[in-house]
Amino acid sequence: MLDVLVIGAGLAGLTAARVLTRAGRRVRVLEAAGVGGRLTTRVVDGYTLDAGYQVIFPAYPALRRHLDFGALDLVQIPSAAVIRWGARAEVLGDPLRDPGSLPGSLTSRALTLGDKLRVARLVAQLRAPSPHSLLNGPDETTESYLRRQGFSEGAIDAFFRPFFGGIFLRRDLGASARLFRYYFRMLVDGGTALPRRGVGEIPAQLARDLDVTTGVRVTRLLPHPENGHVTAVTSAGEIDARSVIVATDPGTAQALTGEPVSRGSLGSTYLYYASATALDRQPRLLLNAEDGLINNAQWVSNVIPERAPAGEHLLTVSVLGLPDLDDDSLDARVRGELSRWYGAGAGGLRTLGIERIHHAQYPQPPEYAATLPGHATGLPGVLLASEVTASSSIQGAMESGEKAAAILLGDLSGMSRPRGA
Repeated sequence: MLDVLVIGAGLAGLTAARVLTRAGRRVRVLEAAGVGGRLTTRVVDGYTLDAGYQVIFPAYPALRRHLDFGALDLVQIPSAAVIRWGARAEVLGDPLRDPGSLPGSLTSRALTLGDKLRVARLVAQLRAPSPHSLLNGPDETTESYLRRQGFSEGAIDAFFRPFFGGIFLRRDLGASARLFRYYFRMLVDGGTALPRRGVGEIPAQLARDLDVTTGVRVTRLLPHPENGHVTAVTSAGEIDARSVIVATDPGTAQALTGEPVSRGSLGSTYLYYASATALDRQPRLLLNAEDGLINNAQWVSNVIPERAPAGEHLLTVSVLGLPDLDDDSLDARVRGELSRWYGAGAGGLRTLGIERIHHAQYPQPPEYAATLPGHATGLPGVLLASEVTASSSIQGAMESGEKAAAILLGDLSGMSRPRGA
């Protein structure tokens, strides 16, 4: 009999299985689809495409505990962004980490001199406390918090809405200010990066040396408290284990456990373009300050040339939500907006694919954490591991997996680790 059966090979399930396996437990992971959950990478016509536009925050504590950054071959993304109003572009960034952004940052009209001083003050304020403590205290919307900090309307609309819109998957800045402060600190401490060979390298590294079986769906859990084990009814037969960790998407977890774990969904859409000519040499994140479908974009091949065939170029465009347009109409609209940036050159872009992710994260409004479920379920011997217990992020998923494992191991230090630490 297994010690632990983990259902789901996303980050939460793989992290839980990794901790338990290293502690000497006999663990098996079942996955209905493929390893990685939303962190997957595929190759199309020689272009390496991640599922969506997902960057890594190297300062995330859970990543540092479980991943070998050297083996991931992380490539740092410049700590700056380019704000675009059609053909007009302004560079805005951290000149200490990205010296090339200094001239643009000094002359940028998107942020006033007062705004730039407020950014410096915010950095100083948020660097003082421990990162996880920023997830505590009074809460409000991010927009309200930024206004109380004194940021101008121009700074909020041109920078904060598109930049943090790409993180929260909504531009209204209605997400928790606690979470904004935490993410801001992660950016200050470690910036952002991409694994050279794609984000799929992260779950692949976590899964190494684990017993993972894909293509098997669990349909029912039958606890036997009198015998101290749980039977999982699967598409490949029944499997018995002393404990089960459900680490699936919220809908599946709710169906298996009966717990009301779903907290809603925010979707997002991504378009991938190839270009035979270099329309833009910019490696920095591109933010759309105008109304339109595009929220942000990046020439990924300007950061990691290996993501495109030699001499070719790869652009990823992020569109928030799930537009009610067919692929051809969506492509045409996005190309129209890109033509405002690049003129006739946008006509030479070749569409590699369009991806609609229906559950990219769940909404995280002020005080959202107070409504999140815990790891326990009403089924004896069955625990939950999911970002829905913490935050909708890589950190949230991995720390949830750690805590579920800690509960089974009786690891008091792991169980008491604060959220975000």
